[in-house]
Amino acid sequence: MARLANIKPVLLIIDEVQKIRGWSETVKQLRDQDYATEQEIMFLILGSSSLLIQRGLTESLAGWFFLHRLNHWNYSESREAFNITLDEWLFFGGYPGALKYKNQPELWGSYIRDSLIETAISKDVLQMQNIAKPALLRNLFYLSAFYPAEILSYNKMLG
Repeated sequence: MARLANIKPVLLIIDEVQKIRGWSETVKQLRDQDYATEQEIMFLILGSSSLLIQRGLTESLAGWFFLHRLNHWNYSESREAFNITLDEWLFFGGYPGALKYKNQPELWGSYIRDSLIETAISKDVLQMQNIAKPALLRNLFYLSAFYPAEILSYNKMLG
């Protein structure tokens, strides 16, 4: 179907889409209306919980989207923006928000814990699955992060 020359496309941006129940069905409905009315609607769907967004991608949107992941910065980007060494990048990671605290270890640790780890646990894990003891899950995660590459007994952790 040819688009009418005098109708300009519309860009619809939806942020934090994972919080909207049935969002993919609504987007499909708007896409279907797009074809019926010849009003071109382009969608930019944003969200901070990639697991919940992917869960919302139903078969109704198959073939209609590109998934773009925005990961933390690589070493070159981090070095250019923050003038850090490879050792600093390996230790602190490439999270731009955290790198400004590289000379303040306490603030850096708080930022990593509160802005990255806690939001991932509460937004991704706890919203996707019923967890009987969320505090235990958090403690398990922190213990595993504190003792990387070590074998820990779950029963001993419970104590």
